[in-house]
Amino acid sequence: MVESYQPKREDKYSVNNRSELKKVYDSIVNLSKHSPLYKINLSKENQDYTIDVKELALVLKAKIGDMSDPVNAGFHSKTVAVSNTRILTANLLSEETNSLPENISIAVNSLASGQTNRGKELFHPSKGLERGTYKFNANVMNQIYPLTYTQQERMENSDTLRKMAGFLNQSLPQITATVEKGNKENYSRIDITSNFTGSIEEKTFFFTEDDNFQEGIVGYFGLNRMEKAPSNANFVLNGINKQTTTNSFTLENTLQISLHNTEEEPINIRIVPDKNQILSGVDSVLQAFNGLIHIAKTRTEKTKEHFGATKLVSELKSLEKFYRDEMEACGFKVSDEGMLILDDALATQACEDGGMESLFTRENGFIARVLNKAEAITINPMEYLDKTIVTYPDSERTAYANPYVTSMYSGLFFNSYC
Repeated sequence: MVESYQPKREDKYSVNNRSELKKVYDSIVNLSKHSPLYKINLSKENQDYTIDVKELALVLKAKIGDMSDPVNAGFHSKTVAVSNTRILTANLLSEETNSLPENISIAVNSLASGQTNRGKELFHPSKGLERGTYKFNANVMNQIYPLTYTQQERMENSDTLRKMAGFLNQSLPQITATVEKGNKENYSRIDITSNFTGSIEEKTFFFTEDDNFQEGIVGYFGLNRMEKAPSNANFVLNGINKQTTTNSFTLENTLQISLHNTEEEPINIRIVPDKNQILSGVDSVLQAFNGLIHIAKTRTEKTKEHFGATKLVSELKSLEKFYRDEMEACGFKVSDEGMLILDDALATQACEDGGMESLFTRENGFIARVLNKAEAITINPMEYLDKTIVTYPDSERTAYANPYVTSMYSGLFFNSYC
């Protein structure tokens, strides 16, 4: 019988240490003491079916375990729920959220903005700027930049405006100059916007003429005509007025918040379980569970020896029937064949309100019973093969734990699937 099995192969769901192996072996021995001796048809088809059943049961056990394992996220993974993402968004910088307030509300009164200068409107066809070299200074966030602009020939104002805007963009950091249409037809101007937000200084940037150019290029383009002063973001955080120079800030080095629009009504922020991580894990559990039903249903259609496969389907469907109410509350639906289907809306709600975690951690609930069934299948997948009883154990005598009989009933013990 040993020679008929497939050679040993790696399986990431096998036991990982000596104590686990001892526990499995003890379970097998105990099972053999109370089990009849069976005659089993060890055909290639039966071997493949039995191994597949055991593998799926191992996967099912592992996937249920992952849901509560911090290494594999599951219910330990957190995310942020914002009541109105048009006003603000938030994301976690750390999984350690104990330092954050339990309830966070923010009313956004104003956003941080940068300085905007709107230059003098110039008539397109005019050639107002004389040829020459113009020296002037730009002060950006208290950093002075000496600039030299050269006008090699007189050109129409439309071309001069484009050339000056390009010069400013190339020469100065953190500002953006564009040519915009004026209020009158055939008029345009230079608009300059700072990429810095907040009002640390009265002005984020300004320009000064060189001493030799009292009425120079700064005055010609009107570079210092401030249209909009820099301003801070103003908001109310849990009833306390706050200001920041930017529209993005962090709370307790854990939660990053970005403001997008103003709103008088407070926006609520909650730290909730990560539904995407949870639903991904739940889907893995469902796939393994449905895989067991599928392989058993397929066997009933292919072979006459299907009493064991029918038993497996019946046991799994009985669990579904007994726990249907608690399953439906978390979005689990059962098809006519016994397959589990997830209702996304109900499942998402269950993830956020803790119902899904309760389903997976309840000691006497559906998932606990499924886990027990998966463990039983891994110990003795032969239970779901058709067998002929040869002898029953003598209940009046202490049964002898024959290791060879044990290996048969354990579900291919010599196939390395402990």
